[in-house]
Amino acid sequence: MNKILAFSITILLFGIQKISSQDYLNYYETINKAEIANLDKEFKKSDSIYQIAFKLVEKPFKEDYLLASINSEKLNDNQKTFDYLKKGISTGLTIKRIKSQLTEFKKSKNWKILKIEYNSLRENHLKTLNLPLREEIVEMIRKDQKVRAPIIGNGKQLKKIDTYNYNRLLEIIKENNNKWPGFSIIGEITPKGKYDVTKNITLMPLHFKKEQIEKLRPYMLEAVLNGEMYPYHFARLIDYKSISNCQFYGTYKYNKKYDLGKICDCDKANQERKKIGFESIQDFYRKSESEYKCKTKK
Repeated sequence: MNKILAFSITILLFGIQKISSQDYLNYYETINKAEIANLDKEFKKSDSIYQIAFKLVEKPFKEDYLLASINSEKLNDNQKTFDYLKKGISTGLTIKRIKSQLTEFKKSKNWKILKIEYNSLRENHLKTLNLPLREEIVEMIRKDQKVRAPIIGNGKQLKKIDTYNYNRLLEIIKENNNKWPGFSIIGEITPKGKYDVTKNITLMPLHFKKEQIEKLRPYMLEAVLNGEMYPYHFARLIDYKSISNCQFYGTYKYNKKYDLGKICDCDKANQERKKIGFESIQDFYRKSESEYKCKTKK
């Protein structure tokens, strides 16, 4: 009887996880549609799509709330911009990032109210995180970057830091019920947006060995599918190790001068992107206003 009950619970949990994964795949796709509508200057349409997206998952991402607020600013809707930003702050958006992205809204009364409420919203958000672990990971990232400074870094130190960071990440995953330490644990550390790895946890694995990345890969993939990591951050890491040949997902812009950054197979890349909720190559490069090139098939 106990075995049957345990099996039933396992099946139920697996089903819930699959539903959660599908929710986030739908979320990523819908957010992309909202961003494309914004690029097309269809701001009302974009806002409507953002509203749909935010209802698809329990915890939308702070960067998406920011982009929704930038879009609603175009509609001169200060109240809606205020609402998006308030929700964004509740999920980790900082006042510094907001200031750098919005202009007209900062002239409104709502902006003054938001600044008054900010500290309380920020404090409540931080209470939901594992702050000691967050601070530890921030320090690991800092050391990862410091040792790579031209004046400081050398091969021996690089190896020491990378080995420690890799082994510690494995320990953290084990301590976290075999889950990647994602947004719900350490927050979204994306000071320059979701298409940048500055100070982000995925910056460290860029310097790991290929076989080490392969060991971490299933944990990171699971994190993407469950809304704990941006698809871009996962895909960029996979591409980084093969960029001298060709990219699998296509996250790095093509370098004409050195003929670097070709995408191995653009059709396949789009198929694989869809599996992780990553927008198409065409949409991605349109957003970044950069070029891509597909590798010529023999």
